[in-house]
Amino acid sequence: MKVNMKRLVNFALLLLLLFSSGGLSENIDADDGDNQIDRFCYPESKKNTRTSCECNNVSASPWGMRALHIDCSYKYYKTDDLNAQLPLYIDTLDLSWNNLNGSPPIFISDSLHQLNLMHNNISQLINNNFAKLNCLRELYLGWNSISQVGEKAFSDLPHLQTLDLAHNNLFALPGQLFMPLLVLNSLDLSWNRKLNQTTTSSLDLYGQLGINSKLSILRLDACNLSELYLPEKVPLKELSLRRNLFERVPKQLPSSLVQFDISDNLLEQLLPEDTANLTQVRQLYVEDMPRLQSIAAHALVPIELLETVSFQNSRKLSHLDSYAFGINPGKVPTNLKTLIFRGTLLRGFNSTFLPLFQQLTELDLNGVPLHCDCELAWLKDLKIETNGRCYKPSKIRGLLVSSAKRNSFSCDTWPRWAYGLIVLCLIALCAAGVYLLVMGLRPHRAVTMRRKVGSGSPYARVTIEPNRQENFHH
Repeated sequence: MKVNMKRLVNFALLLLLLFSSGGLSENIDADDGDNQIDRFCYPESKKNTRTSCECNNVSASPWGMRALHIDCSYKYYKTDDLNAQLPLYIDTLDLSWNNLNGSPPIFISDSLHQLNLMHNNISQLINNNFAKLNCLRELYLGWNSISQVGEKAFSDLPHLQTLDLAHNNLFALPGQLFMPLLVLNSLDLSWNRKLNQTTTSSLDLYGQLGINSKLSILRLDACNLSELYLPEKVPLKELSLRRNLFERVPKQLPSSLVQFDISDNLLEQLLPEDTANLTQVRQLYVEDMPRLQSIAAHALVPIELLETVSFQNSRKLSHLDSYAFGINPGKVPTNLKTLIFRGTLLRGFNSTFLPLFQQLTELDLNGVPLHCDCELAWLKDLKIETNGRCYKPSKIRGLLVSSAKRNSFSCDTWPRWAYGLIVLCLIALCAAGVYLLVMGLRPHRAVTMRRKVGSGSPYARVTIEPNRQENFHH
């Protein structure tokens, strides 16, 4: 019995010793972490100044563990001002709007999830630049001057999901550059004007640059692209090709697209073949098109699941075919809820659009020069406010369609050319009448005017005799 008691006492002492040593180690780690925070957030050269970083401790999900958010934006830091060893528990680091030159700092951390290096003067990415940030999930490198990228610049980033390289000078990217990014979900390469020089033919991101097949979001705005090849079977959900040089929608696009932006390109007409591969698209943006003039019949029929379509600020768009949506009495695209024609040149809509417009929750006609005649009177029956205003007739110019009186939506019984013909006929009749009047008052050539000439007439004969006084002196 005494032996058992001694064993229990020894075991209790051992547990107490273990707990005390564990608590001591935790305190040591906490103290060491606090020291690292002080060294990074408040370096000796920046103490008690406005250029020190803002460091905040928060509880990170899902278990409420300690997480550190460090904001060093707008501090004019250079690479030499930063400590490569990041503090313990750091979760996000914002170094945007600083003076980082050359290549980004090679940081060391096992907990950093988000790194923001936007708006600096970074010009190159060297090999293994982020290899010691193996937990990094989001990397923002936009708005720099990056033109050189090492072949292994993104190696050892197995958890990276978001990569932003927009607004740089990227061209001639190394082959298979993105292959190490096995779970990359979002890639932004927009506003790299020379990106079209990356390949000799049409840009093949997946094949030549090694993009993984799990990518969901791809942005390629303002890259001077005129051709693009994307595999049909990849699960890409969002694709933005705004402000490029496409004259037709690329034929080879993923069939899984849900959101597609082809705005500010060189299409002159939207045809059914342009939307043939967009069968799953729900949001379609065809905005700011400098040349787009018409939307052909059945152009939007292939997009059966379409919910939102916008042609905003396509300032030459003047024709919308009555069957652009394939409308017929037996079939109406029931999913469409938002339709935007703001800033276009459309002057009216055929009454065949009534079933479609009645199901919309938003119809934007702001800035559209509507001709409010009898053929557009049905637009007043819509329950939603369109913000459309009448441009003609002049008596209701500037009025909202919903505010104008119904009797103002009138049509002429005769065509306009008939009025012009009547005016010409009246002018011709007036000219003929004036001519006949003048000719009637003019004397005929065969008629001789006879005047009675007497002694009292001013036309009487006058005889001039010599002056008698002059003869007398002679």
